[in-house]
Amino acid sequence: MALTLERALLRLKRLEAALIRSHLAQPDVLPQADYELIRYALVLGRLQAFRPGAAGAPDPSRVVRAEVALLPEPVTALRELLLARLYAPLREQRNVLLRLAQLRQQVEVVREATRAARDALLAHHAGEFTAAELDAELCHKVLVLAPGGGGGSGFVYIGLVARLREAGLQPSYIVGASIGALLGGLIARDRDPDVDGLMAWGKGLKIRHIFSRPKIGSALSLPGLVRLHLRGMDRMLRNPDGSPLRMKDLAVPYDAMIAGVRLSAYQNLPQIPQRRPHLLGLPLLIAERMLQLLTYFSPQVAKELVLGRDALTSELRVVDAIGLSSAIPGVLQYAPWQEDAQSSEILRRLREVHGLSAFMDGGTVANVPARAAWEGVESGRIGTRNAFYLALDCFHPQWSAGHAWLIPVTQAIQAQLPAQRPYYDWLVRFQRTPSPVNLLPSDDVFDKAFQWGWKQADEVLPQLQEALRPLPVPRLA
Repeated sequence: MALTLERALLRLKRLEAALIRSHLAQPDVLPQADYELIRYALVLGRLQAFRPGAAGAPDPSRVVRAEVALLPEPVTALRELLLARLYAPLREQRNVLLRLAQLRQQVEVVREATRAARDALLAHHAGEFTAAELDAELCHKVLVLAPGGGGGSGFVYIGLVARLREAGLQPSYIVGASIGALLGGLIARDRDPDVDGLMAWGKGLKIRHIFSRPKIGSALSLPGLVRLHLRGMDRMLRNPDGSPLRMKDLAVPYDAMIAGVRLSAYQNLPQIPQRRPHLLGLPLLIAERMLQLLTYFSPQVAKELVLGRDALTSELRVVDAIGLSSAIPGVLQYAPWQEDAQSSEILRRLREVHGLSAFMDGGTVANVPARAAWEGVESGRIGTRNAFYLALDCFHPQWSAGHAWLIPVTQAIQAQLPAQRPYYDWLVRFQRTPSPVNLLPSDDVFDKAFQWGWKQADEVLPQLQEALRPLPVPRLA
């Protein structure tokens, strides 16, 4: 069966990831210049469009021009050759030494096919982009983060981002769900995030800054145990003149994954029981409600929506996108401290267009939103199409006391991951995290989460640093 275009592009992406891992494991088998040539070819083979000037080292004088859709025939010919010649060694050969030795035999064929495709593109698009601009697109890869949901477990993400920052690596695009959307929005506020300031802010939060009693009457999300109003976060997400930060205003492109509750399914949803005392306290009451989440993991109930990517939702307040992505049905009801007329109108239009009754946690549709991140890049969200996709998962089955009671929910969430797997290059599954219900951890737990995230970042650093290292333009003659 012939591959669809999407599957072919994803397969080439995975071939490049396998090549990088193999070369890191055995750097002396495939000559460096040949390794870099094959990587260059694998990026060119999946390039359909790009924005000249968007890629490359930061340069204030560089002009980013209108997007160019490439002549498809040269790229298609190269893509088919790469899949035919490189798939077997990179995906089917288990022995790394043999894999790289087999790749050496394909170098000259790849070189000739790459030269022919590049020459044809430069000739056809003369005046639309230069050779230097095409090479910049192919030789400079950017980091895309897809942090997933998991309540208080997600505070480990701060430590990982801090470790990457120390290594000189910063995201060029963030797509988050739930706690991943919350922390992603804060990180995207500045091009160089102030991690120390973020930690100090988080430690200073009190319950009243984030939560209050549930709101009676209409709200943007389904009912919950507590109201998530995000007053303390709203103060962080403002422009210098005091106006609210909107999605388009963030320094780093950022999208938030949310779910819409379909009108057709709303009347069949389980009734949320009235709030009542629980003999074992609030955590067990939250556990009871969290188990009801299983009802919402259905496309008949929940519709996936990505906020920030289109002209309409780019005008949404960042705090509203974060709140909606974090609104866990039966647990957290998002109702902002102060409503924003512009955001309210945008959300009204979304409900009307998509036939929705309310919004809820993005984790119900894609707890690790790697596919949404890949689709954003491919649609031109950040100009370049050459990206490394780092997915973050803090919400998987763990047997410690703070996590074990959530195993039915975490198992259901994990069932989503196979559908996301083709879209990320690396998944960081954090082995130690705070409890998901610890939404305002103590200073000690905050510090531990930071250290756990920092330490686990070391696992991905070699692959990430090599993937993001600028490549020299290969010899094609």
